[in-house]
Amino acid sequence: MLTQAQVRSIQNLVQHPGPVLSLYLSTNPAQEENAGRAYLARAKEQMKALGVPKEIFDKVLARLEEDRPQARTRVIFAGENLLEIYDLQVDLPLSDGIEARWGQPYLTPLLYAIDEHERRAVVLVDQEKWRLFEVVLGEIEELEGAFRAVNPEEWCDLGEDATAAGGRSAGPGAPGHVGRASGGSGKDHFSERMGEWTERFYKEMAHHLVEVMKSRGIEQLVLMGPDPDTKNFAAHLPENFPKPYILPSAPHSRVSAGEILKIVERELPPLERERELKLLEQIRENGVSGVDQVISLLQEGRIHLLVAPWKLEGTVFRCPSGMVGMIREAARAYCPGEQVEEVSLKEALPRLAQAYAARLEFVHGEAEERLLREFGGLAGLLRW
Repeated sequence: MLTQAQVRSIQNLVQHPGPVLSLYLSTNPAQEENAGRAYLARAKEQMKALGVPKEIFDKVLARLEEDRPQARTRVIFAGENLLEIYDLQVDLPLSDGIEARWGQPYLTPLLYAIDEHERRAVVLVDQEKWRLFEVVLGEIEELEGAFRAVNPEEWCDLGEDATAAGGRSAGPGAPGHVGRASGGSGKDHFSERMGEWTERFYKEMAHHLVEVMKSRGIEQLVLMGPDPDTKNFAAHLPENFPKPYILPSAPHSRVSAGEILKIVERELPPLERERELKLLEQIRENGVSGVDQVISLLQEGRIHLLVAPWKLEGTVFRCPSGMVGMIREAARAYCPGEQVEEVSLKEALPRLAQAYAARLEFVHGEAEERLLREFGGLAGLLRW
């Protein structure tokens, strides 16, 4: 699983001066194009075409031959005194199963993957037991002990006035609880005390969850479980907490982590696409669009959220300092007397976004098509 330290290392690569080999290689054994480790031949061919120095060529090839990828995609950054390898359990949209650059680090495909499969906390809400998982880039880990099972003994003082099925006193989470109590004032008193306990319980769990997410660098929350339990818990999250995704599935509390991952990967993408469409509507009302305008405002430090499609076309002209212009003359105005280079906009965006502290978000599907068709290919939300 990609760690927070690795994410920081990837982000720091943006500032590496290069030259660096950036190699994205499909290694998914389930794909026919990778039969017989055909990815090795693709890697050799690409490195030769790019003119990668022999020392780096040999270093990368040796790692590919000796350390067989156990993942769908392998990402390699290699240069003098540099070799970073990331194995991802997700497929990237690579042309012919490979994408490579020699020069400044090419991070866009990896940032695309991190954006599409960002680190998420998944909470399974169940009367028997609450469970917390961390999901990132097609991998899942259960955070054991993050939520304890609700102990039936804790409900004894609340259940004195209640008579559940079979003549037992019980509360939510206790075996046999059916949520009924007999008697007039006793029932009202029990319901009131239960409501107070539930309120405290949700607030305590929400506070604990926020602390865990903060400590692990997780910003997005996914809730799954019976309705209305998930919605009730969501209502107790802090006001400034990002709105969680609530999945329709309500699996049993003893379901495996692998099944949880399958549900998340099946049910979350449509909700993500819906959120992206809403983001475009927000930009239409309060943001800016069009490559020229967005790049200009970005370099003025005015954009805090930069929205881009994966299929971003076009080039810019870049100064040694990193400033870019849409035409060569505009770039030269930023760096008189210095040499400017023509680079793809797709390559330039991560460095620009980091330089001006803007969050870079990629959109997909219908949102990507609309961004290209209606917003000129690039859009953003302003700081002021």
